[in-house]
Amino acid sequence: MARRVLAQDGEIILREVPDPELGPGDVLVRPRYSVISPGTERSIVRATRTSVAEAHEYPNAAYTWRTVRSSAVRGQTRLPHMPPDDAASLGYSLAGTVVAVGADVLDLRPGDLVACSGSQCAYHCDLVAVPRNLTVPVPAGVDLAAAAHVTLGAVSIEALRRTECRFGETVATFGSGMLGLLIAQLAASAGVYVVALDTNTARLELASQLGAVATLTDTGAGGLSRVRGLTGGFGVDAVIVAAADPGSTLVNFAFDLLRPGGRVVALGDFGMDLDRARFFGAQATFVPSIAYGPGRYDPVYEENNVDLPISVVRWTENRNMGHFVRLLAEGRVDLDVMKAVRVPFADAPTAYRALFADDSPLTAVLDFGD
Repeated sequence: MARRVLAQDGEIILREVPDPELGPGDVLVRPRYSVISPGTERSIVRATRTSVAEAHEYPNAAYTWRTVRSSAVRGQTRLPHMPPDDAASLGYSLAGTVVAVGADVLDLRPGDLVACSGSQCAYHCDLVAVPRNLTVPVPAGVDLAAAAHVTLGAVSIEALRRTECRFGETVATFGSGMLGLLIAQLAASAGVYVVALDTNTARLELASQLGAVATLTDTGAGGLSRVRGLTGGFGVDAVIVAAADPGSTLVNFAFDLLRPGGRVVALGDFGMDLDRARFFGAQATFVPSIAYGPGRYDPVYEENNVDLPISVVRWTENRNMGHFVRLLAEGRVDLDVMKAVRVPFADAPTAYRALFADDSPLTAVLDFGD
């Protein structure tokens, strides 16, 4: 039996579940570290609440969880050993040691260090089975706790790719949580200028340390004037909305900041009451960024491990994951400045309570021990 972190009725619990089955294309992994993603996992926890009032308060999260569960019942997605009740398995980003590999996995062996993604498999659990396309090797010398951030890294990389920004261009990031700070760091390392927007001044200070050339707290005329001044009067080339906004203030302000023909990349959970005049006036391209990259949510890619040819899709989710680990190996991504809290796996419920508080750290890393 394995221990897994679950959310049930809005509470975090540890429960014993059967050991995962090893499929022919799977990698059996014993995690060493697993990263809690506060925004995503908070939504899942809220969605397991049972009261009508709470379901009304968080309709998107509740709808998402109902959809995942119903598709699993129909066999359209895999949730191994999904609890028979309304408990939700948490976790989707970890690093650890290979215990065994399926018959079709030829390039990994027991004892290898790997990083894994996938909300359907890479749980906060002391034993997981993950498809090969959601697993990447971790080179010797790379900090495993850093490699455990692989999913957040791949999400950030994919969002930056969706901007299509090139060397010398400017991107604005809305939200300086874990994703926003990773995006700022990645963009700066690629020669893209970063303007970071948030209401949390401490996090904006981190954004500056990680390469942002300017920070904003103002979504009004003052912020707009400052961005125009930084960009020769033209506006930014792209905006990544990585923040949560129950209204549509942020997305419409994004149109104001754009140069003509710029791009808005949707990453966070925000309202979609778009101001037509501002949208059309910016001649904007509005695009979603889907999780870790092409292949995500495709069972042929993820469960059957059928790759997308590099001649057709340069950057799949697995290649984005691998690139993040490579950046770690090259010392081009600094996670130490994020000051993630490290918590023993057995104390996971305590870690969640700390992360869901108003003055929470950026993230927490669950430590499974040697």
